[in-house]
Amino acid sequence: MSSYELPSELISMIIDHLHDDKPTLKTCALVSRDWVAPSRFHLLHSIHLYQNGVDEFLSLCDSPLSTIQYASTHSFQVSTNLCVFGMPEDQQYYHSPALDRLLTWRSSDGQRALAAVLSRLRILALDWIGWWTLSQSAKENLAEFEFLRELRTWNVEFESWVQFSALLGSFPKLEVLTMSGGHFRRREGTSNAEDPGVAIALPPRLHTISMEDLDDRSIAVIDALLPCHSLRIFHFHVIQFSDFGFACGAAIGKLLASAGPSLEVFSARVQAAGSLIGGIDMNARFQLIDFTKNTRLQRISLDIEEDEHVLPFLQRLTNTAIDSKSFTPTLQLLEIKHLPTLSIKWEALDVLLQHPYFSALSELKYTVVTFFGKMDVVGQPGYWFEKANEGSDAHKTMLRKVEEFGARLPLCRARGILRPEECYYWWDRFSRDDDSDRGTNDDAGHTPFTERSSEGDFRGFANVANNGQLES
Repeated sequence: MSSYELPSELISMIIDHLHDDKPTLKTCALVSRDWVAPSRFHLLHSIHLYQNGVDEFLSLCDSPLSTIQYASTHSFQVSTNLCVFGMPEDQQYYHSPALDRLLTWRSSDGQRALAAVLSRLRILALDWIGWWTLSQSAKENLAEFEFLRELRTWNVEFESWVQFSALLGSFPKLEVLTMSGGHFRRREGTSNAEDPGVAIALPPRLHTISMEDLDDRSIAVIDALLPCHSLRIFHFHVIQFSDFGFACGAAIGKLLASAGPSLEVFSARVQAAGSLIGGIDMNARFQLIDFTKNTRLQRISLDIEEDEHVLPFLQRLTNTAIDSKSFTPTLQLLEIKHLPTLSIKWEALDVLLQHPYFSALSELKYTVVTFFGKMDVVGQPGYWFEKANEGSDAHKTMLRKVEEFGARLPLCRARGILRPEECYYWWDRFSRDDDSDRGTNDDAGHTPFTERSSEGDFRGFANVANNGQLES
């Protein structure tokens, strides 16, 4: 049967199956004219451009034979953090003119701009951009991406909150904002939500804000997002415990309070191990985040390896039920990732989670860790292992630890809400007896190579050489 006789649905299924295999997709594009469009869709679905690739990309866009405008590119990422030898220092990194050139480009006939080539763009990612490098026309041309729904920035520096405000204002349909690092060079003039003269009107559909690598410099950025009445999902991440200062906690508290009942999901992560806390009082910082106005919270996730904040944090949540005249329980999922490793009063936690505030809770998620080694993967082919063999010592240890921790929270277990996630660490230097004596979780600061939920959702792999050592 010739390719053109294949039903279009079957062609689409074939191409979709190969969506992440670019060499094969390029071959498929040569099979038949009917195969070109679906192959091109996957090949150009996401484009990542460094500063030294701007000339080639713009030449492609300007070619009369170019079909890139028909690819419906979904995501476009511009990065200027590549060290390009021979390029003047005043054009490297934050000083690169790459983004300005892209945004001010016009085709030879003067009819097309970048927004016309990427007319269906949904996600724009900007890395290591100095906003002072953009001309006024470049900034104005950002508004031409009328279908943009998500903005991601990594180490983007603005001279002031005014530039940041103007960027967000360029995308009235923006729904998701992810910021990693980055700050304002000038702190003066930061917006104040209580001063209508400087208040920023955020995109009305902005419902998700994720802030990575927060530190003291991020406070002005958080303040510039006030108020955000449409906020439904908020996540923040800090690298060190010390990065989450009192001012940072207060700024986050104001932002969440401005969301009011709109907020549904709250997530917090401290990347550092608990041993690096250095006397930081996390509970005092979390006290500055008041959820009493967030009466419709549905999901909370805490990825923080610290003992003292958990019970007070959960206790403060119950104040919502006390302060509200017509409280309706809404919290459905509570994740405390390091819960089994923490030193807290388990009976007090078990009783607290029976409070009316938690009566709608259907999932209490946490991670249970154990080690596994080459004796636990005997018979598995290759050097990549997704999990220990069923019935192996590591698997038996995992089952025991899950059972032991469940016994700490009998009331929660009786409700059927415990949801342990199993996390295996490749570590063959300990004997199984040593492993058994290391507690419910065996984190010890090592990186987990295999993580799976109770439903079998594998999230990592162990790459192991024949001698049982981890390959680099």
